[in-house]
Amino acid sequence: TGYVGVAKVTGHAVMADEFITPELHLKGEYNLASDCGEDEAEYFVPVSWLHQVPESQAVNEVGLFGNQNSVARPRTPKWEHTVKRIKEMWGIKI
Repeated sequence: TGYVGVAKVTGHAVMADEFITPELHLKGEYNLASDCGEDEAEYFVPVSWLHQVPESQAVNEVGLFGNQNSVARPRTPKWEHTVKRIKEMWGIKI
């Protein structure tokens, strides 16, 4: 487990019902609004990948910020350290 990529958000969050298509060939099951209502539905955010690595090369170091909410913008000081470190490791210049 760890960081496997950096992406730029390219659109607004939408319910899984509107995002998932058969062409995506996704694994797993997702909470759809049609099954559980909008409050319990999962939402997806379209992104453009700037850098990505296989799961076997995920970055996980002591001191990096960790949170299961992968699209949340953290407010903790640890986040700034994490961004700086990942940019250094992957040569990202943004």
